[in-house]
Amino acid sequence: MPAVKVKRASSSVDMTAMTDVAFLLLTFFILTAQFKSQDAASIETPSSISGIKVPDKDIMTIALGKDGKVYFGIDSQQDRITMLDNIAALKGITFSDKEKKDFSLMSNFGIPINQLKAYLDLPDDQKAKVKQPGIPTDSTGAGATNELKDWVFNSRKANNGLRIALKGDNLAKFPEFKNVLATLQAQNINKFNLITGTEAPPAGWKAD
Repeated sequence: MPAVKVKRASSSVDMTAMTDVAFLLLTFFILTAQFKSQDAASIETPSSISGIKVPDKDIMTIALGKDGKVYFGIDSQQDRITMLDNIAALKGITFSDKEKKDFSLMSNFGIPINQLKAYLDLPDDQKAKVKQPGIPTDSTGAGATNELKDWVFNSRKANNGLRIALKGDNLAKFPEFKNVLATLQAQNINKFNLITGTEAPPAGWKAD
């Protein structure tokens, strides 16, 4: 008796609809993504086992590099422009709309105020080559040459809800960190977050 041949169904699948969905999702993520601008300096933070997360909105970040340079930044682009306007009024400086726009794209910076306008006028490729000298501080926290106090005050004037986070390099020295603390304490700021790397907790450790 001859064997009966079973008719095989086609195994091909029409992927057109799935491809369309994939491209739509890709387009959506490209258009809505917010790209992080390059930091003014690379900072290697010490690690900790703290389970407390730094808020991701309304944040003022003061960073301390391994060479003792201080960098400053806030997270909102609109707040950055308002803060810059406050500084301009304080120091008698005029910034163009383009300079304000360029400043709003800087996540943090370490440029003295008297050099900021010239820095903002540089082409982007030249900005990346500039070694930023850091924001001037002093041991009193309120001296005439302390520009960190001006940025802290005027950023809070732009957004009174800013929360403060300190980010220090693992090799940063304490005297420079003390200057930052003095600047905050001079404005009655005694509460802030510390940004650290993550570290696995020891066996048996429990968060409070």
